[in-house]
Amino acid sequence: MPKIRTIITQDAEVDDQNSLRHFLFYANEVELQGIVQTSSKFHWIGVPGAKKPEKKRKDDFEGIEQSGPFDAPYRWPGTDWMMRVIDDYEKDYPNLVKHADGYPTPDYLRSITKVGNIGYEGEMEAPTEGSELIRKHILDDDERTLYLQVWGGTNTIARALMDIETEYRDTAEWPALHEKITHKVVITACGEQDPAYREYVAESWPGILFVKTLQMGSYAYPWFMMPEGESKDTLKAAFMKQEILTGKSALTNGYCTWLDGHRYEGEGEDAQFGANPNIVHEWFGAKMGLSYVPQKYDFLSEGDSPTYILLFPWGFRTLENFAWGGMAGRYHRVEGQTNSKGEALNLWDVSLDHYTDREGKTSELESMWPYVADVQRDFAARVAWAGTDSFEKGEHAPVLTIAEGTDLTAKAGEKLVFHAHKDSPDGQAVSIRAWVYREASAPCAASMKVAVERETVLMRIPEEAAPGDQIHIVIQAQARGHYRLTHYQQAIITVQ
Repeated sequence: MPKIRTIITQDAEVDDQNSLRHFLFYANEVELQGIVQTSSKFHWIGVPGAKKPEKKRKDDFEGIEQSGPFDAPYRWPGTDWMMRVIDDYEKDYPNLVKHADGYPTPDYLRSITKVGNIGYEGEMEAPTEGSELIRKHILDDDERTLYLQVWGGTNTIARALMDIETEYRDTAEWPALHEKITHKVVITACGEQDPAYREYVAESWPGILFVKTLQMGSYAYPWFMMPEGESKDTLKAAFMKQEILTGKSALTNGYCTWLDGHRYEGEGEDAQFGANPNIVHEWFGAKMGLSYVPQKYDFLSEGDSPTYILLFPWGFRTLENFAWGGMAGRYHRVEGQTNSKGEALNLWDVSLDHYTDREGKTSELESMWPYVADVQRDFAARVAWAGTDSFEKGEHAPVLTIAEGTDLTAKAGEKLVFHAHKDSPDGQAVSIRAWVYREASAPCAASMKVAVERETVLMRIPEEAAPGDQIHIVIQAQARGHYRLTHYQQAIITVQ
């Protein structure tokens, strides 16, 4: 099966740097075609003579004030850091390739690492190496979807699209090309961190799928405020120190956590998460409303990582339909969003799922939160790969298949049986769990129950199910090794 292809764009914030280090452990799972630095409302290099708009725009990060002016650097970390991360990847690479095929060479990563539009928030003044790389892949003959990740501003992607429009809009092929690109490009974005999506992409390309992957409570700075449970355990200092910051991986030797002593180039004291013990009470804490005092080595943030976590082959079917959910959560199309011409935008946002905490209290939360523990343990296993020189010394996720397939039809009241075939590359015991994904299913699934007997999953379609109703069943295989690695299958039953 062809790999997912993707390009990363980022603004070099400290959590973007963490996200890139995390991503590279999974660079074998996708075809990475670019790493591009952009600006955002939080980071820019400045352009002589540029002026900041007087009116503050409302956006996903309202409450965090813009600063400036645009003609001088603002929280600018430089661009050399990208090559330093790849240098660290090069140190881990010899062991990573012993655990999985498909890791790109360090030299290939260097060849696709570019600087895009970095002048100021939303800057699109001229083509850049980054925008040209994106433009090339948008226009290529590859029929696969091109997933463009946005960890900062959308401006470099917007510049690439604008250059395509300028070149082709007066040609006979423009209508067909516009439609092709609209369906080819999917943007997964950590919100709107500059005005480029609204002011250009939404105006000229309203049909491009734009997914806001803002699972900020689940995997970003405010995770402290989430309820207690297994997911939260894997973000606390004990797990981070024991499983991620092991000293055995060059990539995670540079990974930033709370109060770990790291200082960040270009940042003031109010954003020195590693070195300023008062930060929780000052700029960051005041804006986020945090009362928890972070401990040394607590998880800091990877707010942008859901943009790629949803691309990896965990066994969920997110990329078929973002409303079906998965490891990076579940999403819904936002109704009533239009551009200035009244054209509907293909804009998606995070849906909430039910979560039961350690004390038995159930609440509606970001839909990624139940899976954070799986993400973190899998990350930890790959960190361990970097420190082991043979496949046999590592742990690897189990393989799960469903004999009946993952698309089935059934009648109301009908009994169904799934036969789950599981295997561990490491010879570990593997257990099976299954449940109804009620939030992704038709209302008739609310009372439906699923039973598991060894490798057999049993269920009955509710009598009240109507033709066309869809019921989502999630089957989990979990290895019983140290990391308890998981693999999923998401079966969808359509009622006849």
